[in-house]
Amino acid sequence: MEHQEQELNQIRQQWYGAFFAGDIELLKQFELCGFTYISVQGVEKTDQRYCNIASRVAEGNWFSAMAHRTEITTQYQFFDNSCYVTGEGTVVAAQGVSHNRYMSELWQWSETGGWQILSLHASLVP
Repeated sequence: MEHQEQELNQIRQQWYGAFFAGDIELLKQFELCGFTYISVQGVEKTDQRYCNIASRVAEGNWFSAMAHRTEITTQYQFFDNSCYVTGEGTVVAAQGVSHNRYMSELWQWSETGGWQILSLHASLVP
């Protein structure tokens, strides 16, 4: 189980890195068709999310190069070919700009695609 956690954690870190970089092509490799992101702004489906990211990157209104996410707590619950990941992390958006978020992620394993994410639900920690 520990090996699975380490493997999935590496994939998760690459996925978060692609998000902060605004790398849509790399995000598409990690995200399953139908990926859904739920945040305080509501539900954002995959195609609309990619359009929003591309637009913000083109406008220069995306994350700075120093943006990253640090895990505070993370729990992995493996079920057959899927894993439910929950926890809390700190998102550093820019110098002096950070906030904590609770998150829950649903990941799925396939022989052809490896670990890919199906959904992310993120909420600000009050």
